[in-house]
Amino acid sequence: MSLTIGVDVGGTKVAAGAVDDQGHIVEKLRRSTPSTSPELTATVIADAVTELLSRHDARSVGIGAAGFVDEAAGTVLFAPNLAWRDEPLRAKVEGMIGRPVVVENDGNASAWAEVKFGAARGHAHVVFISVGTGIGAGFILDGRLYRGRWGMAAEPGHFRVVPDGRLCGCGNRGCWEQYASGNALTTEARDFARRSPSGATRLLQLAGGDPDAIGGAQVTQLARPGHGRPGGHPRPRLFRHRRRRERGR
Repeated sequence: MSLTIGVDVGGTKVAAGAVDDQGHIVEKLRRSTPSTSPELTATVIADAVTELLSRHDARSVGIGAAGFVDEAAGTVLFAPNLAWRDEPLRAKVEGMIGRPVVVENDGNASAWAEVKFGAARGHAHVVFISVGTGIGAGFILDGRLYRGRWGMAAEPGHFRVVPDGRLCGCGNRGCWEQYASGNALTTEARDFARRSPSGATRLLQLAGGDPDAIGGAQVTQLARPGHGRPGGHPRPRLFRHRRRRERGR
């Protein structure tokens, strides 16, 4: 059985897995992303791959990176949610693990995986959109991955949807991922807790009383049935407050 190791590098986590030639995951593991340090991020990737290699004889490694990627050079040109700027990721990781490495935009890699092994099999034209720390995508046209002139065609997370809106990690304001992503949900929760502590009592309790400590885990916990306001309401006030504010724009 031929094996490959795939690594998904996002703004909050590094997920790695040993995968067979039918797309089945044999083993997977997860690490936190040290997003402020390119050197530590490369080390975390290499450590995860090395651990998998200790149990699986994989011939090569593919890295899906959340950023603008020069696939031919194996370089991450820019990443809004990580500290990558002209980062020679392929060369760094190859030097640490001693295996051939391919670096691709994570949305592109996911779209191609769906065409080869998943829900998009048999389709020549596919749009794949992923929602995580930010928003990514991949386009398949006529059965081929479409990169665009600069290799950055599928980046809808940075379409500007709110003029003069929130500052985005890409440097623009009002990008889509600032209003519909994991980071956006955390921002909404923190803002709500600061404006209305009495309405965010349970959220603040889970964060130790510090609005800045509110993260996706706390918001997710409160969004589950039985974990909202006293009485077990399934939807915390944060979500109802957000809808009222959006209707009033």
